[in-house]
Amino acid sequence: MEQYRLLIADDEEIARKALHLLIRKELPEIEIVQDATNGIELVALVQELKPDIAIVDVNMPGMSGIEAVDLLCARGCKTRFIIHTAYDEFDYVQKALSLKVDAYLLKPSKRENTVETIRKTCRQIRAAQETSQSNRKVNELFTRIVPIMESEIMYSLFIGEPATASFESYCDMYDLTFAAGAVATLLPWQNGSQALRQTDWQELHDLFDEAMSGSCSFLTAVTESNICLLLLIPPSIPEEQRQPWLEDVLHVMTDSVARHYHAPLRVGMGRIYTSFREMELSYRESHMAILESGGEGLAFYREPEETRLEEARLQELAELIRQGNLQKIARILRQNTGREKADAFWKKLCAQTEPFVGDKKALDALDTRIGQELALRPREADDILRKGAYTLVSLCQPGAEPERETGKGYVAEALAYIDAHYQEDVSLEDTAAVCGVSSYYLSRQFKAEQGQTFVEYLTQVRMEAAKQLALETRFSIREIAEHTGYNNPTYFCRVFKKYTGCTIGEFRENNRT
Repeated sequence: MEQYRLLIADDEEIARKALHLLIRKELPEIEIVQDATNGIELVALVQELKPDIAIVDVNMPGMSGIEAVDLLCARGCKTRFIIHTAYDEFDYVQKALSLKVDAYLLKPSKRENTVETIRKTCRQIRAAQETSQSNRKVNELFTRIVPIMESEIMYSLFIGEPATASFESYCDMYDLTFAAGAVATLLPWQNGSQALRQTDWQELHDLFDEAMSGSCSFLTAVTESNICLLLLIPPSIPEEQRQPWLEDVLHVMTDSVARHYHAPLRVGMGRIYTSFREMELSYRESHMAILESGGEGLAFYREPEETRLEEARLQELAELIRQGNLQKIARILRQNTGREKADAFWKKLCAQTEPFVGDKKALDALDTRIGQELALRPREADDILRKGAYTLVSLCQPGAEPERETGKGYVAEALAYIDAHYQEDVSLEDTAAVCGVSSYYLSRQFKAEQGQTFVEYLTQVRMEAAKQLALETRFSIREIAEHTGYNNPTYFCRVFKKYTGCTIGEFRENNRT
């Protein structure tokens, strides 16, 4: 049985003895630690002995019970108070309740009422202890989980799979506001310090907190080879002051690490971005800054001149996506053929269009898919970017359908486009984008006007061209396939035979003049 310590404060000896007898008989779980005969003694004994419960009479000499309890509560006393008095005036009751005492007993009280009141107070203490213990366990677990959460979020950002919900939930949890940010990478100089390489996340986090005195919010990830910092710039910092503010912050934080671990550092800082999905770019730039510096100290990524020129085009493209101008989008993307950093361009484009997109989850999914396709098929970057941009249009303008008096103009444009580009990798989606209409709308209108599907017409055009090449040239099957938009000669042969009823060789033999 759990024991509880109780103090009795009453100037009447007979009242104190009555409580002693009652408690010894009915409440074996209660230990009476001391009696007080006035309010001054009560304050001193409660502060010294820290009992779980105190039964306090209101009217005592020197200092009333109400005054004593008021003083103890103001000093943060954890003891639970039961007010015991013969005075039932409302003012006393009101004052006692305002002090958040646990109970009020009117003299003379019934034995059962007194016993039940004390037991109820014990139950409250036990419940509070259990809650406190549970909260401690939760806090301990949370403390262990936080480094994992923070590292996972950082990792997802750096590999290009931004988890929007996770990042935003984390910021909400810690009351972090993301207006802009940048990534810094810290590496030990030369062999570095073993302590730095094996540092504890919490130790490092506390070190940064102490260095910045809470003036800067950040996320940290520690790996075997480096330390990564995502620095969040407060919204109160004007845009023109962000860079110098960031440099000052980084100098303070890195100097603190270097002094603590007695290890000189190589530090690279990426550029500032206003979207968290661009942090992957900042992370890469921080590594490039280190490589370009080649030595100890702090280095900032410097943007190449050609990248600055691309930024203007990117902003123009983002605005066209918002407007849904598919023709101009296609034209701009065709002008960017041979782009070496397609993945970076795509990340920036997503960030530029993010404010116009209602479905952030759909944007995240598209971002991840296009990033994977660019990694797997880098030579097809222009085509992948074009399709990605068209999908961004649909996310910015869900369900929007361009207005035109008739659909015949669209079909005519589509026919002309197919005739001009059948040798290329033509798709319904690409053609619809050039025409400025959705693929669903074009497909439906195409079938209605031509009496055949888009694919059937495209195949017809290609097969007629293939027949002409077979008769007028000495091209091989592979060459004919390539000239008619087929990358796979085997598949081309199957389509040709299905369309003509014979092979290329048979077709040539049957149509010799």
